[in-house]
Amino acid sequence: MYVQRLYKLGARKVVVFEIGPVGCIPSIIRQYEHNGQCVEEINRFVSLFNAQLGKILKNLTSNLPGSAFVLGHVHWLGYDAIMHPSRYGLGDVGDPCCTTWANGTSGCIPELQPCTPTDNHYFWDAFHLTEAVYSVIAARCINDTSVCMPTTIKALVQI
Repeated sequence: MYVQRLYKLGARKVVVFEIGPVGCIPSIIRQYEHNGQCVEEINRFVSLFNAQLGKILKNLTSNLPGSAFVLGHVHWLGYDAIMHPSRYGLGDVGDPCCTTWANGTSGCIPELQPCTPTDNHYFWDAFHLTEAVYSVIAARCINDTSVCMPTTIKALVQI
């Protein structure tokens, strides 16, 4: 198992993030039928995985002496930012910031200018988030136990 290999190499403090709302990424919403902003069936599958992740991390913390595994509980945060973008200073939560191949369902076309301002967009390309969204996630995980649990990254570094 990959985690045990890291543990054997000396890793003791590990943050593992949930899978985000994949059913909302441009690559998915432009290829599947859906009602609303996301393909909720895909998000339900992701939630099934995420529900088990916390249990696995608790088990690892219990069974690997001196370890501390933190769950980055970010699926809800990413979903909330898509449903309520103004709460997070975002405007466009459905379109890639860059011009992509295949009508917004792929990566950026090289050497074309991205959107401006980039910090107004949720998605950089058809798959990846923008720096603005990663900054929200990071800030919340550093300071908020409703995002990173059972402890924040700020507290984790002091353990």
